[in-house]
Amino acid sequence: SKERVTMDKDELQHALRRAEIMTSDKSNSVKMTFSENNLTITSNSPEVGESRETMAINYTGEEVSIAFNPQFFIDPLKVLDEDEVHFEFTDQLSPGVVKTNHPFLYVIMPMRTS
Repeated sequence: SKERVTMDKDELQHALRRAEIMTSDKSNSVKMTFSENNLTITSNSPEVGESRETMAINYTGEEVSIAFNPQFFIDPLKVLDEDEVHFEFTDQLSPGVVKTNHPFLYVIMPMRTS
């Protein structure tokens, strides 16, 4: 079944940008852990260290962690005027979809993590 998360667009974009700084060139992935009304974004690189950031979201499903290339998530956020975005996903390995209240849809592929 599809899960749906509602997030503040600017807060998400800024958090992802900060997390992206801490990704290594090799992996270039951030882990997004969705839990009840809470999103934790973690990233690490052997050279730089680890970053962990949490933000309030609207979500009531099971806890799930999904890895993404942060740039793929930031790209659609940059062009949207809305204050809020919705993210729909089925599981860790299926594509996620960024939506807004207007006719807009952006598919993001997850990354496999070891």
